[in-house]
Amino acid sequence: MSRMSKMKYAVSGFIVGGLFFGSIGFAATSKIEVSFDPIKFIIDKVDKTPASNKFNNNGTTVPASIMYNGTTYLPLRLVGNMLGKPVAWDAKTKSVLFGESVVVGEYLTNIPPAKIADNSEVNSLQTVDGQTYEKTLYIPSYYSDIFRNDTTKTTQSYNLNAQYKILSFDYGTTDKTQSGASAKISVFADGQEVWSSSAVRGVPTQSASISMNGVLKLDIYVEGTSGRAGIVIINPLLTK
Repeated sequence: MSRMSKMKYAVSGFIVGGLFFGSIGFAATSKIEVSFDPIKFIIDKVDKTPASNKFNNNGTTVPASIMYNGTTYLPLRLVGNMLGKPVAWDAKTKSVLFGESVVVGEYLTNIPPAKIADNSEVNSLQTVDGQTYEKTLYIPSYYSDIFRNDTTKTTQSYNLNAQYKILSFDYGTTDKTQSGASAKISVFADGQEVWSSSAVRGVPTQSASISMNGVLKLDIYVEGTSGRAGIVIINPLLTK
């Protein structure tokens, strides 16, 4: 183990879990030496190793793994993403929840679309910020300063039948997207725009949570704004 892969922390009063494990933490009161040597993550024969051993934890870049005293520690959200399952911390019962234990709901990508966006892909493996996801909606976009009629304007639609309260997801661009390329993502509920944002190559993955209370029809609209961008909606979860 090289000296470059080790780091000593004076961690008196430092909440390790706050950095690496979201809301789950423990207080350390002594100096510890940990290793950042990268390790591979293979899930069902698919390599889901984060690039450069880094993980985007709710907008904060943290190590994807650390090793201490012979044990490897991982961010819980990273584990959930690799397994394609939501993860949460229940403070009342002091429980870590995975999958169906987290919420009563359904992945949007498990629902047959009423309208399919041009060249879209559902639940295909997509790599965003060095992390590979399975529960995805991928929509490629294109924008040309010269041929504006060739700009992507496409919509994927779903019939929700007023069954859900919240739509939550992460979003970004694939790692294959050219630098600086971007697209606008808009969400419409029964024909009314209720949310919009931009996905830009080079900008970390972002999160969204949108009310779907009483909504009959959901439209996800993508419009290219610069270059060629592969837009990815990650783990889109509808909760009841």
